[in-house]
Amino acid sequence: MGLVLVALAGLVLLLIVGGVVLAIAKRSGATSPSREGPSPSHEGPAPTQKSPEVIFFLRFEGQDDEAYVRELASRHAHIGGASQAREAALDLVRAAPTATHAYCGPASAAPHGPGVAHSGLPGGLIVGFVARGRRPLDTADGRDLAAVVAELRKVSGWVDGDFAGAELRLAQASVDAPAPALSAVRKETRPGHQLCRYCDHAFLAHDTRCPNCGARAER
Repeated sequence: MGLVLVALAGLVLLLIVGGVVLAIAKRSGATSPSREGPSPSHEGPAPTQKSPEVIFFLRFEGQDDEAYVRELASRHAHIGGASQAREAALDLVRAAPTATHAYCGPASAAPHGPGVAHSGLPGGLIVGFVARGRRPLDTADGRDLAAVVAELRKVSGWVDGDFAGAELRLAQASVDAPAPALSAVRKETRPGHQLCRYCDHAFLAHDTRCPNCGARAER
């Protein structure tokens, strides 16, 4: 009889210990990180995409820049082939370093074409350019002006077989226009420019002094 009681007591003790161990294991599993790691973040800029039709918007302000862009738009009012598309893209490459805002994305985002832009900023002038090619172009973050210019340079290198259409227009801008919003350009991405280490002003790379504060440029 005594042996039976001892065996029963041992069995009860074993069940209690097993329950405690199981509870600890469950709690540890609930609080420990997954072996697969944290779920990926979806924040940050959208990945680069390729599109056979890419639209560019560049905004300029200031009397000299606006006059140049108006003349550029007049000169390229009709683009009928690859050579004219190359010239238009190259003129935009030359103008782009002083742009204040930019966009480079699929043309489908701007259903009314390059003549309608989304902007609530007062003044300034926006030029739109749509390039349709037989080889897809990359889209670019409008904040990175160097990346936008890189895509324009691709168009400036088109041969006849690459060209499927192009159009350049001065855009009518409004805050509720059915078009993508332009992004403010990060000044450190301006092609051919340098930043003053004293006042953070962007100026031409070949200048020896900052036009804003007069500090000597570092070489």
